[in-house]
Formats: sequence, structure tokens, C-alpha cells
Amino acid sequence: MRLAHAADIHLGHHQYGLKQRATDARLSFQHFLSQARERETDAILIPGDLFDSRDIRPQTLQQTEKVLETVSQPVIVSPGNHDENMSRRRDLTWLEYLNNKGLITLLSAELADDRATFAPTDVTDPRQGGGGYVDLERDDELVRCFGLQYRGAYIERDLPNVVDGIRAVNQSEDEPDTTVLLAHFGIDDAVPDLGANVARAALTDLEDLVDYIALGHIHKQFESGTGARNPGSLEAFDIQEGRWEDSHGYYIYDTVSDAADHHLSKRRPYYTLNFDVSGYRTFEDLRTDFETELENAQPDVEDVCQRDIHVDARGNRREPIINVRFDGTLLLDHTTFDVETLTDLAEEELDALYVQPTNHTERKAVQELLGDLERDEAFNPDGTVNTDALQEKVFTTIAGESRYSGEAEEVAATLDQVEDLVNEDEQNVSEVADYLRERRRELFPDGPGETADTGDANEATNEVSSE
Repeated sequence: MRLAHAADIHLGHHQYGLKQRATDARLSFQHFLSQARERETDAILIPGDLFDSRDIRPQTLQQTEKVLETVSQPVIVSPGNHDENMSRRRDLTWLEYLNNKGLITLLSAELADDRATFAPTDVTDPRQGGGGYVDLERDDELVRCFGLQYRGAYIERDLPNVVDGIRAVNQSEDEPDTTVLLAHFGIDDAVPDLGANVARAALTDLEDLVDYIALGHIHKQFESGTGARNPGSLEAFDIQEGRWEDSHGYYIYDTVSDAADHHLSKRRPYYTLNFDVSGYRTFEDLRTDFETELENAQPDVEDVCQRDIHVDARGNRREPIINVRFDGTLLLDHTTFDVETLTDLAEEELDALYVQPTNHTERKAVQELLGDLERDEAFNPDGTVNTDALQEKVFTTIAGESRYSGEAEEVAATLDQVEDLVNEDEQNVSEVADYLRERRRELFPDGPGETADTGDANEATNEVSSE
């Protein structure tokens, strides 16, 4: 048999509040279904997040029903974290509604008392609410598909029980030629930076039993071990995902050859434009050079837009989503750095659907403070500024340049504690003032802080809370 595997469709997702993005999600899903039909697949696997929300709009449900009514193969679905709530189950979810109408075959495990059981279902006669597994038969070949709903942090704990539950079914029923599991989780060796929540070693027993693990949840394509496959979302749903140019799509799995081929999905193009703001002392000069940068970027943007995966079904250009990333050291006052004007320019010049600016600039004063710190101290491993180290440097600088410079280190530590009292412990002004008075008496029993009053404490508290 040939099985088409896609995940994380997120129907109804209005990215940036744009109706067009919800349409994009539906169009990418329709294109996937058409490809599944052209490739003569026997079933469609969707392991989670068919919908973007548990509270989908009526129009989204109506459109989804119309799309699914055109599909001749069984559409086998397991729930993802966007499809239903783990802790508060509703009497009827939208996936159960579609299952009961015969438009999908919904599969979920029954998890209770440290056990996982899988009830049988039939693609021609759906169980009310869905079952746990379904058998697909063609030309004397039996493929058994199991479904496991999203389990979040509990998934690794549940996997041994899932293995036992699958083994129990295969031993009590006819042994299938191929066993498939639909599930919604990531794997740490494949995507360690994307919130994966299952250790590679935890899959060993499952892989001994299951031929193909159809995964969802992570929007970036990856493969792990002998049979775990994650296709990536059909659409890119944020700037980072837009950079994964060749990591969105679907699999076609051949059960006889045990081969899974990944294919790219059709989706809206993304493009990132980097602009360094360093050295500009007037916004007019910055704007002039930014316009030149937009002109220079136009050919590259068009090359991206003309890729086969980005044009629409008729081969027409689709307006891209543009990420304008501002980097460098900003010399201008922040009130004159008009990001909105620059964003509008980019949208017009690059004929974009939407422009998302990201501001990674550093103020000159911050840059100078960071220059006094060691590189490993100033920045985190991911390249972001170590705000704790920067805060310590700021407090030390303030203390050293104040009338309390004789005890600069202790004063800096006091400021740091005040910041915690205000922002973390949520102490009120009078309690913070009492703390400052006590510290002043300890550090300067005869010194410059002796005449400070509550007004000084209030001022210090306000300054720290605005950090």
C-alpha cells in the first residue's frame, strides 16, 4: 500500500490577523490531497493539528467538510495539542464531529491505570467518537494503523504502555504485514532546539514493534531511527519556519518497499532582509540607504517567489511575507527610528502580503557596557545578550558613579535585590523603602545616605521597576 502522511495543517490559522493566511492553510491542504490522489495512495495519515484551534470558526468547519467530502481514501487522524485540550475534555470535539459524519477516521488510545488500550474501528462504520486502531486491507495485505493523541510532558512515561497496548492487539488479532503509529511529539536527537520531548532511547521498544511512526507537532521535517518520520507543516507559520525553505511537506510511504519519500508542499513564500543601522546619525540618511537595499533585494525576492513550491496552482506569483531584520548599533534616538515607515516602504517596494519587522539593534550605551564584559559573559550560547550580566554591569556603573561609590559592589547588590523585590516578589513601595533604609544604615551608618527619605526610596524603586 501507499500512504500519504502530512501533519500540522492548522486549518483556520489567521496569521498576523490576515484572512488570506487562513486561506493559505486550506490551499496547501487541498494541494496535498490532490497529490495524494495523483500518487494513487490508499490512505491519508494526519497525526495531529488538523485545526489551529479547539474553537474553530463556523466558516473553517464548513470549508473543511467540503474539502474532505472530495477525498475518496480514508483520512486517518489522531489529535494534536491544537485539536483538543488534554486536561479538560469536551463532550464532543470537532475531530469527533468529523469522525461521526464519516469524513475522517479518528484514532486515540485509552489511557488509564498505567495502561494503554486500543479499541477497534472500521473505516466504513466509524465508532461514535473514534476508536484506537483501524485495519486497512488490499490484495491480501494488512496494514494496521494505531493512533496516539498528544500527551505533552507525559508522552515518554506513556510510551512503554503504548508498546504493550499495540503488542496486545497484534497478538490477539491477525498479525499485520505493516504496523503504523500516528503520534504527536518530537524527538530530541532530531530537533533539540525546538522543544522536542522524547529521548531517542525511549523509542527503541516502539521501533521494534512499529514499522512506520507517523509524527507531527514539530513544523520542521526530520527523520529519526528506523521508522520515525516528521514531514514538517505544510505551511510556514512564523518567520523562523519561513527560513526552513526545504523542510515543509509530506511523505509518501510504500509499505512493501518500506520506503518513505519526502515531497515539498506548496506554500506562501518568505524572505528575510537584513539591514545594518550602524553609523547613521540621521533617519533621512538611513531611509535613503534602506530604499537602495530594497531595490537591490528585488531580484532575490522574485527568485524566491517564482519557485514552483511558492507559485499558486495556476503558476502565478504569490505576494511574499517579508521579515525585515534590523541589526547593528543604533546611534539615533529611538523616537526618530521610524520602523513603521520603513516597514511600509518594504511592503510597497517588494509587493509583499505582509512585512514583519524584527529589531535586533543595540543602543550605543548598551554596546559600550557590553564592550567591558568578556564575550562569554556578555552573550548567551544562542547569541542573545545576557541580560543578567548586563543588569549587573548597569547597577555596578550606577553605584560607582554615585555618592555611594565607596561601597559600589554592595550598593550594586542592593539595587539587584530591589529589582527582585519589585518585579518578582511584588513588594509594595513602603516595604521596599524599609529595605533600602535598613541597607543604608548597614552600609553608611555615618555616610551620605543618612538623610535620604522615603521620597529617595520611592524614586529608586521607580527607577529599578522601569528596567
